[in-house]
Amino acid sequence: MKVPQPPSYTADKLLREIRRRGGRVYRMREIVVFCLTNDEDVAAWLLDLGGHPFAPRSFRLTETKVPGAYLRAPEGPLEWDIFIHTIPVLGEKTIHQAAGPITLVKHMEPREAAA
Repeated sequence: MKVPQPPSYTADKLLREIRRRGGRVYRMREIVVFCLTNDEDVAAWLLDLGGHPFAPRSFRLTETKVPGAYLRAPEGPLEWDIFIHTIPVLGEKTIHQAAGPITLVKHMEPREAAA
């Protein structure tokens, strides 16, 4: 079992760094905040900070050095979905608060996404 490290980022700085590294941050109504990334190094970094991988039961996980990877589409790129609200941060502001308003994702039909 890994020993938790003391926090090294405030919530705002952590989210800025995730986005700078190409991570996509989403906030849900509950206290859940997650990051989607196609970058194995970003996934490993977030897990080391205290994030937790998530994959729906219907997804087939792919064996990689960093746990939790799945194929976004049958022939698509690898992706990691990592809960980041579990990462300890400095200060009073939580990651959920720093993530801002709830992120609504518009459902797109396959032909819309291809356009």
